[in-house]
Amino acid sequence: MTNKSITDKIIEIRKYKKLSQKDFACKTMISPSTLSEVESKKINPSSALLVGIANAFDDINIEWLLTGNGEMFKSEGSESARMKIIDLIESLSEERQKEILSSIIEKRRIYDIEDFMAQLMQRDML
Repeated sequence: MTNKSITDKIIEIRKYKKLSQKDFACKTMISPSTLSEVESKKINPSSALLVGIANAFDDINIEWLLTGNGEMFKSEGSESARMKIIDLIESLSEERQKEILSSIIEKRRIYDIEDFMAQLMQRDML
């Protein structure tokens, strides 16, 4: 077991994957400013970020991320990250589950709008 915080492990994953904060945030469906605040330990990682990591990086061992047990990367026989996140979310109250889902949906909408705006700006520049 490691003594690293979840935040330290998130930074380790991002650096191992050689991603900028912006790219990592995009892949995990959070804003770059939120990721910056997490990495600078101004705020704790949200459940939406943990779900985003599980969805974006299916090779990451979620048990390692959450508890420090095991290795960073899944072994062939380990349970899928999505199943662990689903189990974690199902253990929460219905109200908290709705908050998490709402947060994920809202973040996705924001990124869809940002992508659309970037496409419009590119088209206008051509």
